[in-house]
Amino acid sequence: MTERSPIEGVEFLLDVLDPRPGTSVLAIDTGPASAAVAERVGPRGRVRVASSATRAHEFAQQEKFDRIYALDVPELREDTAAVAALAPLLTDDGQLWVIDDAGPGEDTGTVSMTVSTVLAQAGFAIVDILERGSRIAVWAAVGRPHHG
Repeated sequence: MTERSPIEGVEFLLDVLDPRPGTSVLAIDTGPASAAVAERVGPRGRVRVASSATRAHEFAQQEKFDRIYALDVPELREDTAAVAALAPLLTDDGQLWVIDDAGPGEDTGTVSMTVSTVLAQAGFAIVDILERGSRIAVWAAVGRPHHG
């Protein structure tokens, strides 16, 4: 198995998140991907970074976001309360993206189902699930899925 490069991971994030100029994004991420997102949203957009889902809640009283992404955040595979607490941070048509990696001994289907189950239990509707190599991205919305 070949190792995935960090650049490939950022490209996958940008593909699924589709941050456009003027978009507001909350990044639950400890890596360099948020800089690439900030470049895409430009000066009219905004990117806030939280190191964990718990830290993301600090924005709850102050801001709403068009997109929230969580990149490799293990607590979002198991902590329904942490996931549910992200809902008030989204705008009415906001998107929550949970992006994770199938590690050694895991397959992408199992990771997708684990993340999707936690999101559904937290009150989110699953809109789409995307996979690229060992990476998965689950798109969720508050309330009901959006149909395009």
